[in-house]
Amino acid sequence: MYPVGYGQRVLVVDDDANVRSLLSILLTHEGYNVFEADDGLDAFQELKKRHFDVVISDYHMPKVDGMQLLAVCRIVWPETAVVIISGEDSDWTDRAICGGAHAWAKKPWERTQLITLVRQAIEKVSVRTAAQQVRA
Repeated sequence: MYPVGYGQRVLVVDDDANVRSLLSILLTHEGYNVFEADDGLDAFQELKKRHFDVVISDYHMPKVDGMQLLAVCRIVWPETAVVIISGEDSDWTDRAICGGAHAWAKKPWERTQLITLVRQAIEKVSVRTAAQQVRA
């Protein structure tokens, strides 16, 4: 039996190499094909190369932050689920959801919580995409 995330692509975007590595290991273990970017600009380059089922992005990064990356994802790949993560204590969660994020997680996250958020975000997008295809 294949792992739950088998064959699905995830882009992990975080300027902290340790966080990227931890997320990559966790998601790879769950069967996802994981790609990494160390900031929003690198993420743009990855998004040009291939489609991702989900993008997990840090909220606060230099150059291009998570909200700017979210806006680009909504335009370029609207069917891609975006999960925003952050260690900040502010109103960023409301901004992320209003901006089109499918979910958010506060650092440090709990392993099962994060995996559940990723699965739910992908399922939500899959259901919406299927409904749009039926209407078309």
